[in-house]
Amino acid sequence: MTINLDRERIYIPCPRCNFWARPFLRQIRHRETIVCGGCKANIRLDDHLGGFRKAQRQVNRALKRLEEQLGNIRINIKL
Repeated sequence: MTINLDRERIYIPCPRCNFWARPFLRQIRHRETIVCGGCKANIRLDDHLGGFRKAQRQVNRALKRLEEQLGNIRINIKL
């Protein structure tokens, strides 16, 4: 099981006017430029040192381990 976080949004403040922007995580991963809704400045998104990609890999590894552990659970029911 893997999880795709690309369609999730986060809040980031505009460095110029502190207006809160809500880019998709996909936009950060692709290092896109968005326009601030407050002052209309261009905000270049940057996945500094690949942090988002690393975090996504860690989440997917954790989910895989959880799935494996859940597969090992045995339930005995007596009627």
